[in-house]
Amino acid sequence: MYCPRCGQQAAEEVRFCSRCGLPLDAAAELVEAGGVPDWLAAPGEAGGGLTPRQRGTRKGLMLVAGALIFFVVAAILTAFKEDLFVFLIPPGVLLTVGVMRMLYALLLEEHRPGARGAKRAAADSAAELRPAAKRAAELPHARTAPASLYTQTADTKDMAASPLSVTESTTRLLDEHEAGGRR
Repeated sequence: MYCPRCGQQAAEEVRFCSRCGLPLDAAAELVEAGGVPDWLAAPGEAGGGLTPRQRGTRKGLMLVAGALIFFVVAAILTAFKEDLFVFLIPPGVLLTVGVMRMLYALLLEEHRPGARGAKRAAADSAAELRPAAKRAAELPHARTAPASLYTQTADTKDMAASPLSVTESTTRLLDEHEAGGRR
């Protein structure tokens, strides 16, 4: 396998490119998927999932179907004994929840998986390409602040001498200020 960024040849079991550090396992998964990541594939294609709208509609239909089956069973029980009419209330609640879930999915949920913000979609797609175990073993991001920002230079010649009094220190500062003003 060759690194897609720098062209370095790497063995199949290597996870990162030795030259540029690109995660090669994600590139291998992308090649195996035919160049189309899972989050971009159409819902009907292999590897593509359902859109949020389709998932919500399915959940709503399952609730409605379950409520109708429960209602038929409760109606049969009520026909035999009228005291069991209480069992007709839960199917009514389930039917209402199922219809509301379908309406929510149809009106408010996204109809395509890539409809979220571009930055979040890109982050999610990169995360979906790699299994969680592989993501945890990655190297941390490079530091942006150089180490030279954390070095401090101190004037230590005053520390070697005996401690000065407050007046001597003030007098020295005034003398330095006057000498700088005369120039």
